[in-house]
Amino acid sequence: ELWLDQAPFHFRDPLDPRIDDYNRRSAGALLTPEVLRHLAAEEYGGIEVENRLGEIPQPVLVLAGRDDRTCSVEAAEAMAKGIPNAELVVFERSGHMTFVEETDAYLDAVGRFLAKYR
Repeated sequence: ELWLDQAPFHFRDPLDPRIDDYNRRSAGALLTPEVLRHLAAEEYGGIEVENRLGEIPQPVLVLAGRDDRTCSVEAAEAMAKGIPNAELVVFERSGHMTFVEETDAYLDAVGRFLAKYR
């Protein structure tokens, strides 16, 4: 129930009809009540690593939704700026669920990024 209550918050439009489909498909995945309670109690794993981002040598694709209320575009920009080989892609019509809300653009961005390193 916790995830069902929170799911709309992760979409740009909290009434997006794809929310129900996403919830149905992901039901019982890793989002068991126990896992969600643990994540909520631990502030969703709030790990502070900003001061170590510069140590990441691998290329990194940072993805952000313009209307993400979970991780702001400013936070994504700071992350990309802190990682030497980072590329930032901002999806203009998404919240936190970029892969659901802008699937084609998401797959295109990931595909282009991976193609650079084949």
